[in-house]
Amino acid sequence: MRISKCVPGRGATVLVVASLMLATATVVPAQAANKAGAPCTKANAKTKIGGDQYVCAKNPTVKKAKLTWVWIGCLDSNKLYLESNARLKTITGTAAQALTALDTEIASLKAAVPSDEAEAKVFDQKALDAKTKQIDALAEAKVATDKAAKAGATTAAGKQYTANAATWTKAARSFELAAKNFERSAVSLRDKVKGIATKEKQKVNVLQTVENAKLEVNSTLDNRKQACEPGL
Repeated sequence: MRISKCVPGRGATVLVVASLMLATATVVPAQAANKAGAPCTKANAKTKIGGDQYVCAKNPTVKKAKLTWVWIGCLDSNKLYLESNARLKTITGTAAQALTALDTEIASLKAAVPSDEAEAKVFDQKALDAKTKQIDALAEAKVATDKAAKAGATTAAGKQYTANAATWTKAARSFELAAKNFERSAVSLRDKVKGIATKEKQKVNVLQTVENAKLEVNSTLDNRKQACEPGL
């Protein structure tokens, strides 16, 4: 018996080719053309690569960069870096003005310190003298009170001693108030000396604020460098 060879027709050939193309398409992922750092054409277009979000943009750490698929973390890190750098410029400018003003105030205070301290010592002595007079007046008031008691409160002498005691007591009170006023004046003058230390501390705080801002810039710069590594 003769066996004839079966030759597929033209229609069958088309079906085979179509089947091969479909099989190939199912093997290659739809995003296979998108790779981290690979060129792209539409700015701000978004895609996912390896489960991470990528944007078609210019890598901020690459000179003369072209549009590539850049990790979103790189762009976020770049934004933080730019913001911290802008803050540093603002803080540096403000700090310069503050330091100039503080230096002027400190120089003025230091120039006045010698005379202020000398005057404060004068008030110290006045306060001491007033306290001494207060003690003496209280002693005189006690003597007059004792004499009034001996002479009798209703006698002419007793009444005079009582009046004298009241006068000395009033004088003692005046000397006490005077001493406190002199002490306050001395303290006020010496507060200017303390003011120098306060201003110096303010200068340290201003400088520290600038240093903190610089540290923030360096930190965000390092983060950007790592996040924007080409091909990441």
